[in-house]
Amino acid sequence: MKLYLSSSVLFALLRSSRKTKIQNLLFESLEKHDRFYTSALSIFLLFQLLGEIGFEKKKQILRYLEDLTDSIFDLDTEAVRTEIFMSETCDIEMAIALKEGMDSVLVDLEREISSLPLLSVRNFFWETK
Repeated sequence: MKLYLSSSVLFALLRSSRKTKIQNLLFESLEKHDRFYTSALSIFLLFQLLGEIGFEKKKQILRYLEDLTDSIFDLDTEAVRTEIFMSETCDIEMAIALKEGMDSVLVDLEREISSLPLLSVRNFFWETK
């Protein structure tokens, strides 16, 4: 499976009290030969969530994400159009994942997010669905 790591999961991986649980779930996915992907936008959003951190720390996080993921996608006009047309059911990270042919988007949010017909959403906030 091709799994898109959203900024919320990346943030939880670095700063959440549940980061060990999420790490274990990601390791289980790796053992099943699942592949991880993210986008430059998700990394930008992650850095926004992290607040003031130093240049070296940002470089370290980026290297870690490059090692974890098979690819880091760019934000393009097609993803923005998809999000605009599907704004009630699809956020920009989901639009990128949909455009890039991901099987699932992993999120870590308190609110519930619905899956799309071609893209499932798995929430790590409480339990994996």
